[in-house]
Amino acid sequence: MKITGLYDCHIHGGPEPIPRKYDFITMSRNMEEAGMAGFVAKSHFYSTVPFACLADTYGTKNVWGSVVLNHFVGGINPNAVRASLGMKRDGENLLRIVWMPTMHAKSNIEMLRRKGIGSDIPPEWTSGAFSPGAQRLDNIPPIDILAPEVQDRLKETLDLIAESGVCLATGHLSREEIFHLVPLAKKIGVRSIVLTHPIYGSTGLTDPEMRQLTEYENVFAEMCYIFMPIDGFSPEEMAEHIRSVGTERIILSTDSGQISMEPPHVCMQKFIDLLSSSGFTDDMLLTMARANPKKVLGFT
Repeated sequence: MKITGLYDCHIHGGPEPIPRKYDFITMSRNMEEAGMAGFVAKSHFYSTVPFACLADTYGTKNVWGSVVLNHFVGGINPNAVRASLGMKRDGENLLRIVWMPTMHAKSNIEMLRRKGIGSDIPPEWTSGAFSPGAQRLDNIPPIDILAPEVQDRLKETLDLIAESGVCLATGHLSREEIFHLVPLAKKIGVRSIVLTHPIYGSTGLTDPEMRQLTEYENVFAEMCYIFMPIDGFSPEEMAEHIRSVGTERIILSTDSGQISMEPPHVCMQKFIDLLSSSGFTDDMLLTMARANPKKVLGFT
């Protein structure tokens, strides 16, 4: 199956402190040439909504923005969300996803320490290249969304997400934080939630836990291509997770943009080909890479 009309809700690009192979404008043109419907630009450091505006200026309307609530934007900071909501295209929000903390999540920092990594940018993100944005873990206050002092800011942030209709993604939170966050967000009225690559080491959700969480309306588990070439998952393992959770509750993303990887649209085609070879039908693939992402992004 070709990638025409598909979405990728998780792509990294530059310029940013982590070395990136492509900038978001180049990606936008590549995606358009490949026939993909669009993608969400992600940075661990700043809001990518301005890049969506720039892509629009340069003639492509296939980029949507996001913001990750790391310390670089003030952590769990409703004002970071407000700022990103201030730019629109044809009256519609260019901000489409708000991620909970990634690099600075308590669980992510604990995972890096277990691996013996001393800074917040692990070498697999950069292929070993020096990253001028790296900080020592000892200098970073971990963000814990279970902490009592965070609750008011968390609820205010979730209120903004609910009012604006954008998607909430769980970032690199722990399973305990996610089981706190998802019910709270749905109670507040958040429209859609993505469990960000829940098989990642900082989160480690089991398939039954993913099934439990995706029983909430418009909650989806994300499976990412780079977990095979970078994190060592086999195509068979990826396929088993998808089958266990169910294609109707999965979105396919690449999480690509690393300097060691092919262009994101090539990664998506490889992902589709691998899953097709694993027995997933075209209808299943379209559900996971077109229909469900459209629900996540608020296009249906």
